[in-house]
Amino acid sequence: MYQMIRIRVLLAIAVVAMVAAAATALTPAAAAKSKPSIIIGSTNFEEQAIVSNIYGDVLKRAGFHVTVEPALGTRAIVVPALEKGQIDLEPDYAASLLAFLHGGNPEKAGDNIKTAIPADRRALSRYGVTVLKASEALDTNVFAVTQATARKDHLTTLSSLKPYASKMILGGPPECPTYAGCEVGLEKVYGLHFAGFKPLDEAGPLSVAALKNGEVQVVELFSSDGNVVANHFEALTDNKHLEGADYIVPVIRKSVDTPEVARLLNGIDAKLTTVAISKLNLDVTQKKEQPTAVAKAWLRSVHY
Repeated sequence: MYQMIRIRVLLAIAVVAMVAAAATALTPAAAAKSKPSIIIGSTNFEEQAIVSNIYGDVLKRAGFHVTVEPALGTRAIVVPALEKGQIDLEPDYAASLLAFLHGGNPEKAGDNIKTAIPADRRALSRYGVTVLKASEALDTNVFAVTQATARKDHLTTLSSLKPYASKMILGGPPECPTYAGCEVGLEKVYGLHFAGFKPLDEAGPLSVAALKNGEVQVVELFSSDGNVVANHFEALTDNKHLEGADYIVPVIRKSVDTPEVARLLNGIDAKLTTVAISKLNLDVTQKKEQPTAVAKAWLRSVHY
């Protein structure tokens, strides 16, 4: 009798162990199924296509089912798609996004990344959308000088230009003299009065050539388009926040903003600097490489 009871107990224990083992074996698959599917979109701006592929590769590697839909159109298409839940994630720019969310009007909060992100979050919260931490990559207007000029006059910030501006020619797009983010702002915010202004293109080859050959001593460029890095120019720090805080930020629906997703995106954004994105942009614009390939190569280079 006791022998039969002992056998039954042993069989019960074995069955429990088998069930537990089976449950354990199924856990990874179940966990994978529990991860949300994520659709990543971007505008037709090449830089955003690169970043959307970086986000996609990082999330895929962690086991998420990801679809990347770059080049959907302008921000007027992408942001509403995010608000309506047609896409789940997009890389954007903190200050420009804030201006868009307020009808195209620049917002004072956009001058500083510490105020821009909370303001973006408040504007998007009613749509079930939020903004994660900013990357280190800044894409905004910058005023650049040659390395030789920077060394000679010890220039590091826009404020440091003040003793020298009256002897310098400023170059930029034709609208610069009347634009708040260009000559008007330089005068109002920094007290800079230049010897003259030379109309050029918008951060293009004319502007680059004019600075290199000395036609102008200061020129407006974009911080991340690659011209600053490729030509070894010095972009002067906007220490009084004349330009918007257009750091690249992940904009994401709260329904897919799990702790793991946030950790992965915040981790990769910490490695994405202005210099890094400038070089990636050059790979696409000058070397004619595809954003997908550029994203993968960069992730390998940072051992991700």
